[in-house]
Amino acid sequence: MVKATAVACISLFVLLAACKKDEPAKPATPAVPAPAGRPISPPFPPHTLGPSPAEMKNLLTEDKLSRFATYQKEMLPATGDAVGAGVAAYQKGGTDQKKFQGAMANDDRTARVAATTEAALKKSGLTQDEVSKLSRVVSAYYARTYALQDAVKKGGEVRAKIEAAKAKGKEPGPVDVAMDKAYGEQLTRIESVRNNFAARYGQDALALVKKHEPEFFTINEKMVGAAMGGMMHKK
Repeated sequence: MVKATAVACISLFVLLAACKKDEPAKPATPAVPAPAGRPISPPFPPHTLGPSPAEMKNLLTEDKLSRFATYQKEMLPATGDAVGAGVAAYQKGGTDQKKFQGAMANDDRTARVAATTEAALKKSGLTQDEVSKLSRVVSAYYARTYALQDAVKKGGEVRAKIEAAKAKGKEPGPVDVAMDKAYGEQLTRIESVRNNFAARYGQDALALVKKHEPEFFTINEKMVGAAMGGMMHKK
């Protein structure tokens, strides 16, 4: 599942590029891209809920989200380096934090990511702390919804075929019926992601992030391409 792998790539990029400079990045699962076919993790499991609603109150705004979009666009050139360095460090250190950090420190790509991060922060007008919190909440939301969007779109197309067949008095094809069921499950999952987000941060916050889905999906699409390139490149 390419989209499932994409989610892991974006998660790793967020981990490496958005963490506070004075805090060591933790190679927590999923620290490396999931193998093809592995299911996408459930939306917002308890241990990854991220910052509290109170911490996000002044960040889930039109202004901050627009600034965050600017930040992410500026960070796109560093995606390949961030993911490549992270994968290489994980292969050397695994879940041993000291070894992971040592491998990251000795990788010249880490310095390039840091320089790009500094420039992106300056252009966006956000602080590192704001980016870290927005990444953990907003990027997590967009990564999950991005991974499911194609299924939702194709599900609509299959549903239209089934309805057209019924309108003509015909039985829908068995393949279409099976696909309709599978895509229906994906639609349930994306609604679950949105409901969980609204339950934690409120309906106004959900409306805001939904409004910006097209913009951030485009960013994610570019990020995924760069991340895949970073995974393939061996230093």
